[in-house]
Amino acid sequence: MGLKLRVNKSHNNPLNYFGSFVILGTLVAFFGFHSLAGERGLLVLDNLDRKIASAQEHLYLLEKKNAEIEARIVLISSDLIDKDLLEEMVRRELGLFAENDILVLTNKN
Repeated sequence: MGLKLRVNKSHNNPLNYFGSFVILGTLVAFFGFHSLAGERGLLVLDNLDRKIASAQEHLYLLEKKNAEIEARIVLISSDLIDKDLLEEMVRRELGLFAENDILVLTNKN
């Protein structure tokens, strides 16, 4: 009784090696492409930096406008109301004007 060893020759098949390299190459190409040009890739970073700069500029303008509004609120809410500010607000809200005022009417569309 002889002992027969069965050798699996599929390990030596060159097509198996080639298939492994094709799969590996495909995975490297896929992840490489998406790390460069994907929605979070390196090429998108420049665009994100521009969006951040634009948002920071917009935030600065909003903070400046907020500070102006807060200053007006302080003038209105203090015990001594600024008469010029009060007069300006009344004229704007009620459409009142004095006899010596010069009106410049603009067409707002």
